[in-house]
Amino acid sequence: MKKRSVSDFALFGGQPIFASFRTTMNLVVPNREVFFRYAEQSFKNKHLTNNGPAVQKLEEQLGELHQVRHCICFCNCFTGMYLTLRALALAGRKEVVVPSLTYRRMADIIDWAGLLPRFCDVEKETLGVSPSTVRPCINKDTTLILAPHPITRLCDIEGMEMLAHEYGLPLVFDSVEACGGAYHGKMIGGFGNCESFSMHSSKVLNSCEGGYVTTNDDELAHKLRITRAFGFYGRDHIETLGLNAKLNELHAAMGLATLCDLDEQIEQNKRVHLAYQKHLSELPGITVIDYDRNERRNWKSVLVRLNEAWPFTRAETLQILNAENIHARTYYAPAQHMTFPRQAGKDEHILSVTQEAAENHFLLPFGSTVSEVDTAVVGEVFTSMLKQSVAIHKKMAMEAL
Repeated sequence: MKKRSVSDFALFGGQPIFASFRTTMNLVVPNREVFFRYAEQSFKNKHLTNNGPAVQKLEEQLGELHQVRHCICFCNCFTGMYLTLRALALAGRKEVVVPSLTYRRMADIIDWAGLLPRFCDVEKETLGVSPSTVRPCINKDTTLILAPHPITRLCDIEGMEMLAHEYGLPLVFDSVEACGGAYHGKMIGGFGNCESFSMHSSKVLNSCEGGYVTTNDDELAHKLRITRAFGFYGRDHIETLGLNAKLNELHAAMGLATLCDLDEQIEQNKRVHLAYQKHLSELPGITVIDYDRNERRNWKSVLVRLNEAWPFTRAETLQILNAENIHARTYYAPAQHMTFPRQAGKDEHILSVTQEAAENHFLLPFGSTVSEVDTAVVGEVFTSMLKQSVAIHKKMAMEAL
């Protein structure tokens, strides 16, 4: 249905442009036959958890994908990151340097690990950390650096490795958004001390729930394998504190099935992403953040930046889109330094780039619920919003009275 007048917009009583939600989640369902083949083996062997064959095979294949010696799977990414921080944090120190503009629960993970986040700013071009944004936050109480790759871009990997080496600090890359990508021709996964990934159902690699850490550090890999399994090493020997963070066989089967279709999924992602760019590129005030086309990328999200040429605020834009069942979402907003009470160096410096990005960026629907045809429909809604912006503002003002 075209939005030829204000009354056609769902926000004002019209029919939504989509009958069902188009979401920002990936939600790709892998090949069922592959999944059931691995699942059947688990049932046949009566080995459903405790480092079974499917988990071992998944770790082997992920190690090959990321070109690393070790891949350690967990029941979820949150737990894997928690155990990683516990394993790498320098003794007697508490502060983890991390950008405020990242996953909304990252500070909680740091807090659960008994550490303290010190929030740094990000670069305007990449929305990721760099030596210049991290260095001012390093002090004698810094225990490690946590560097998440932002959506669509990568942070300065080489620069961050040099900075960590300069200060003798562990460096962990949160590579959830970079899975399947490469940096200077080398697959993401083997940089820093380790890298962390999610296999939540919304991610490129989907095991329903799950996560994993990749590393070339033999000692770290051993620690993570022990601590994910109650701290046991061998039969009934307790080596260290641990918890139950194992990935089970059925989730591993799902991950193996998804891994089979990874390249095809990335190609489809790219087609849809480029279709969005085609349909939104001529609209003033809207920029679809591009991926680096010279490197391998997963193309899994569509990140949009608004500027003053667009006639609506971000909140107004999302309100109109959501009513049309276009489930656009804010990008890491509010930033964590605005909401997390327990942090180091609060109010010492203004995170200007972070605050601006948290106010003017958002994500458009993507993944298995969105086709190339859908991107054209979304583009038509944006075009209608632009053409009827004055009338829409008047209607919004009237309804606010």
